[in-house]
Amino acid sequence: MPPHPPIVKMPEELAVWEDVLDAAVVDGRGLSLGERATDVEAEASARWRARVEEMPVLSVQSVRHSEVLLRRTHHLLTFIMHFYVHSQPVLATPAPHPPFRIPPCLSIPLMELTRELRLPPILTYSDNVLYNWTLPDPLKPVSQTNLAMHATFSLTQSERHFYITSARIELRGVEALDIMRNCMDEAFIGDDLSMGRIVDYLHRLAAVIDDLSAILMAVREECDPLVFYHDIRPWFRGWEPGKREWFFEGVSQEDQEKWARVTGPSAGQSSLIHALDIFLGVDHTRRGPNASPHSDPTYLMQMEQYMPRHHRAFLQHLRSANQTHVRALIASALDNASPFSQKLEEAYDHAVMSLKKLRDGHIRIATLYIVNQARGGCRAHPSGIPANAEKPKLEDVRGTGGTSLVPFLKECRDNTKRTAIGSH
Repeated sequence: MPPHPPIVKMPEELAVWEDVLDAAVVDGRGLSLGERATDVEAEASARWRARVEEMPVLSVQSVRHSEVLLRRTHHLLTFIMHFYVHSQPVLATPAPHPPFRIPPCLSIPLMELTRELRLPPILTYSDNVLYNWTLPDPLKPVSQTNLAMHATFSLTQSERHFYITSARIELRGVEALDIMRNCMDEAFIGDDLSMGRIVDYLHRLAAVIDDLSAILMAVREECDPLVFYHDIRPWFRGWEPGKREWFFEGVSQEDQEKWARVTGPSAGQSSLIHALDIFLGVDHTRRGPNASPHSDPTYLMQMEQYMPRHHRAFLQHLRSANQTHVRALIASALDNASPFSQKLEEAYDHAVMSLKKLRDGHIRIATLYIVNQARGGCRAHPSGIPANAEKPKLEDVRGTGGTSLVPFLKECRDNTKRTAIGSH
């Protein structure tokens, strides 16, 4: 989380992007998803898309000196693009369908942004969460209770609470990053006093991760699963296998080929959980004996490309500085019969099993909000959409990042459990 609220207004010469995004909200409600819009809603969406197409092609060069303005630009243009794509009516003709065409007024500045920010030209976790918050009380610092979300697609409390849950996790995770740094400093010294401090730090880390689990499970308090699945999640979609590709008009062939199949925002794009994995030595590239053929061991590495470049650099530094990670340190202490070996093992396994518990919670939330809804749910959707006649197989239910959801999450959980020293 950045220490200060993201900027919410662009300079006057780029204000047209603010105006067009604001215009997506009509009479207190956002545009309707094209797949189920009424005739009146479809006409309103078509008028708005025509306004998008009339925008001038503007360059981001005037704001390239400012990281915060570049982030705001990415947030604005990707929100507009997702509104533009997903408000379009579903094609009635048989597949294959032509690609979604992104007009030059969006695609050209987005490609400029990819070079400046090293972010894909698609909505990311950082657009939804990290650079999409504000302070209800600007006289007080950001906190778990002094935090609100800025932009949404559906204008629902469910969407706001979904984002704010992630933001609260990021905010609570700041202490975890401090603990990791302190542990690595003590490991560098390596004397008995340092080993004792590492024991304390690892127990503290377990407590912070337990707090992350509690925050995650609290998403159920104000985010309705049916509203999330039917009214919120469809706006996040990027390219999906077997679906229409995205064609960025007015850009080079190289850029088009590189970005035609970008996926939407995902919790896998949060650098916090990646950092915990790296620090604790959890290896997701090694497939376990019960690994699902539907999971992808390289998926988390792919998701790093959707993170802000400073986050990627931090993870790369953490990998380099943590080559002899805390798990190797503790294994060495056990081999050498250190007087701290048992306490180190207990503290380390405490942290690892807390991370495993967090992933158990993620599986439960994904099952409630995605799998159960994809397979029919248990009550009618408020918009009157009938339950699916044909329930998809578990492995066919995919996350917004494109992975086969439950097999992937279970494998991440199992990889974490195997990392515990006491599990061997």
